[in-house]
Amino acid sequence: MRAEDRIRRAETAAYLAALRREFPAFGIVADPERPIWMAVRGDDVFIRATDGHVLRRRLLELANR
Repeated sequence: MRAEDRIRRAETAAYLAALRREFPAFGIVADPERPIWMAVRGDDVFIRATDGHVLRRRLLELANR
């Protein structure tokens, strides 16, 4: 694995962990290779985004923050 791929994976993992801490009521998963980031809460909320920053913005909008 190339060094830049390792860095990108580490950055993705760190941002994913931060989102999970900030929004503990959501299940959050990411596949940055595709790129797909998703957040789910129960049966009523499903959010899909192209990157973690877009997902966070949508989660903040949902929380009215």
